[in-house]
Amino acid sequence: MNTSIITKQELVNPMTYQEFKALTDELVVQNKTTGEEQSEQRINFTKLNQQRMKRVEKQFVLQPELKALLEENQQPWEWLVLVEAWCGDGAQLLPAIAAIAEEAPNVTLTVLLRDENPALMDTCLTNGSRAIPKLICMDATTGERVFTWGPRPAAIQEQVRQLKAAKPDVRHDELVQQVQLWYAKDRSQSLQQDLVQLLQEAPALEV
Repeated sequence: MNTSIITKQELVNPMTYQEFKALTDELVVQNKTTGEEQSEQRINFTKLNQQRMKRVEKQFVLQPELKALLEENQQPWEWLVLVEAWCGDGAQLLPAIAAIAEEAPNVTLTVLLRDENPALMDTCLTNGSRAIPKLICMDATTGERVFTWGPRPAAIQEQVRQLKAAKPDVRHDELVQQVQLWYAKDRSQSLQQDLVQLLQEAPALEV
């Protein structure tokens, strides 16, 4: 994990989750999306994601173990989430992350667009790529990084790896469809299990 200190001054266009949702709604009305690439595919993904976010919000249930760990944490944390409106993984994960942060007494959530924050994004690449969403947990007082998570839950990422190994020529649209089916079945459980493990390992919670 990159250990560089994060300052509020370097964050470009920070948003709350509600502000990000409002931006997405506005872009859908305008037939646009975030970022410079205004392709028909990304615009259509943004429209789908608007509905996905609503569905995740409606279905989300916080695991008791994760809730207890969040309540145990006494350090002020800020969760920075790098995402884009067209990102299918982001639509499945950001609403759940926002709901988790809402239940955490010492966590503040800030949403950042990846392409507006390239320097920060480049400190948490996945195999050299700017894969999103990416969650960076930082100490709100010092700016130090506590942990980084993303772009997918470990269980779903493993299913993707197995599918690619079994079908090396799998089409991108087929892969995307399969991933979305996994998310629908998973209902944010794998994300929460990953966060439980990260919180148990976090310095602030070590006994």
